[in-house]
Amino acid sequence: MLSAPWRLASGLLEAADHLAAAERALQATAMKEARYATLAGEAAALRARSGLRDGGPVFDLGEGLPVIGDLMAEAEHLVRAAELSSAAAAGTLDVAQNALRGPEKVIARDEEDPEGGARIRLDRIADIGRTIGEVRTAIEGVARELGEVRLGRLPGRVAARVTDGIDKAKETDRVLAKAEAGFEVLPGMLGAEGPRMYMFGMQNSAEQRGPGGALLQFKLMQIVDGKPKLLKAVGGTIYNLDRDRRQVTIPLPEDAWYVQAIADAQRFGNANWSPDWPLSAQLTIDYAQASSDGFPDIDGVFAVDPVLMQKLMPGVGQFHTTVGGRRGNYVTANRILHFLIYKAYASYPIPRVRRNHLEAVVDGFYDNMVKPKRPTELATGFGDALAEKHMQIWLADPAEQAFVELMNWDGAIERARRSDYLYVVEQNVGGNKLDYFADNTTTYNVQFDGDDAAVSVSAAVANRVFLPQPIYPMGDSGKRIETNGFHRPMLNVYVPENAELRLARVAGTRLETPPGAATWPAPDRPAEHFEKGKKVWSTTLEIPPGESGSFDLGYVVPDVVRTVGGRKVYKLTIQRQPRVRPERILVGITLPEGASGIKARGFKRMGNVLEYDRPLKRDTVLEVSWRE
Repeated sequence: MLSAPWRLASGLLEAADHLAAAERALQATAMKEARYATLAGEAAALRARSGLRDGGPVFDLGEGLPVIGDLMAEAEHLVRAAELSSAAAAGTLDVAQNALRGPEKVIARDEEDPEGGARIRLDRIADIGRTIGEVRTAIEGVARELGEVRLGRLPGRVAARVTDGIDKAKETDRVLAKAEAGFEVLPGMLGAEGPRMYMFGMQNSAEQRGPGGALLQFKLMQIVDGKPKLLKAVGGTIYNLDRDRRQVTIPLPEDAWYVQAIADAQRFGNANWSPDWPLSAQLTIDYAQASSDGFPDIDGVFAVDPVLMQKLMPGVGQFHTTVGGRRGNYVTANRILHFLIYKAYASYPIPRVRRNHLEAVVDGFYDNMVKPKRPTELATGFGDALAEKHMQIWLADPAEQAFVELMNWDGAIERARRSDYLYVVEQNVGGNKLDYFADNTTTYNVQFDGDDAAVSVSAAVANRVFLPQPIYPMGDSGKRIETNGFHRPMLNVYVPENAELRLARVAGTRLETPPGAATWPAPDRPAEHFEKGKKVWSTTLEIPPGESGSFDLGYVVPDVVRTVGGRKVYKLTIQRQPRVRPERILVGITLPEGASGIKARGFKRMGNVLEYDRPLKRDTVLEVSWRE
């Protein structure tokens, strides 16, 4: 008499708990725990279905009672939602277990390659795409079934769980929609429809440029039917193309104002000044093809830096380099970053020798990346690097680039509609590698005058270099004793296009370099440019060892506070430049007197003042709202 009601109730509750545990285990890549929780959730859903199907006298009696009767009327939707959730969990587990490991893994050894290279199995890509489609169909069913539930008939705690389930299903559906879009374009990107050619540009973040660092090494990779191959004949140091730093004249788009103003930027290896990676990538390729008749057509450009390599090393695996037929450096996750952007300059002071050793590290890294020792760790590293912009992607195919933009992997300047905006971009114009020692802190304070925002920004740089140092990291600053170790960062503050400047000053020494790009037209008026719908104020500082400097601005952003549903809403989009060490961002928001019902996720609140203090590891959107 009691068995069926117990099976229904316990099955529904345990299914929800087990499937939540399965989700947590999958996020932590704990496959054993994920398998158990998924199977337990599936069994609990089956138990709930059997209880509902078998019924019994307790159900018959309960239907005559208002509370029990109302609950029983919604039971079919709840049980069906549990069954669909377990099906979605099983499909997700299948992908997680088999995509990167076991006999069904996507990346496998290429039996036709005598050197033991890897291949990406396009048939498995298609299988996984279908499974993701099935998971998404199940999740859509969950949202539909829960949406049919009449919440007024349920006890408050049960109704709250149904509402949370609907929200979770909708969010999961959005994620799965992105995955489906990716698997639609992935075969083409992997050469299923013809050979693809990609360039990997290695940026040295010890010498900052807009999208990360000076481009000093590059590699070309061809991929056909899922088989990647590094091209040995074309690639290596950028000076293979930029002989004697020769400048090249090509048509330049309007937004390429850095390159227009800086003569040394008008070449293949130094065109990546804009933080908008699609713009910098296309300029880089245009200069490469203008510099060499033999440079091939490129289907995509990947900006990578030493931090990416550090993140991927657990998957790539440790290796020894080979230089001139002899064993070189032992490369590990703990050593690669320090070696590439610092130690190599001390160990190999002769530029030609140093470049050979750096190129050997890059060659060894990519050779092992296409046949990784631990593919699961490699995939995790790629995910972290893409989120933190240590890898940025531009693809020539519009549909493929649209997917990259959807995933926010393109490194573009955000449009940030209906939002305030801040992007502090440093360009190293000192001809040195001192960004390895630099600490960057951005302080942003805002208060409101009606719907206008009155903003003050301080972009500060601390030069932590200690002397003596090897000569080459010091670069141009080491050519004279009196300027040895002096850092010269050009700071560029990107704000909304309609921002109105009220104040500009520098703490420390200001330089009029590069001419044009950082020349102030008046003592209280910084250089001003426009790029990708943003206003940009620029200056260059000179900072001695152990000291700091800052670029301080005050301005007003009109009509940036919106009214939504009777609440005032202020949103701030902050973009981050990939660095050796992430900059620290401090945001202070002073709300109007009398503000109530304040919502400010991530902030600390002290009365009407909100404070946010974080290392800026990825692009961030902050939002606060209140009632007047």
